[in-house]
Amino acid sequence: MKFRKILPAIMATTIAFGSLGAAGAAFAKENKDQATNEAQVMQNAKITMQQAIATAEQAVGGKAVGSGIDDENGVVTFEVEVMKDGAQHKVLIDTQTGKITKQALASADDEGDGDND
Repeated sequence: MKFRKILPAIMATTIAFGSLGAAGAAFAKENKDQATNEAQVMQNAKITMQQAIATAEQAVGGKAVGSGIDDENGVVTFEVEVMKDGAQHKVLIDTQTGKITKQALASADDEGDGDND
């Protein structure tokens, strides 16, 4: 009698963990691909992230609080978030030339796409 109650529970647990394993593998592959792409961007860039941060801080006149890689419509840039007078600015810098391609207040530039880089 106990076996009839335990067997469905064991099967349900096995199926649940199998599904989680597949989802976890897909997530890991996506993160690995993203890390590889970011590594390629950093390797192919003509400027360093530190140079991009310095450029953004100088342009805004504030302190960098975040940085990353941004890809908008196939154009890859360094994205630096700079705080000045309590306002957050977003500065995009070309990875090849080191020139600023876009600069805006983060709230004005936020398109509500859920991307919190």
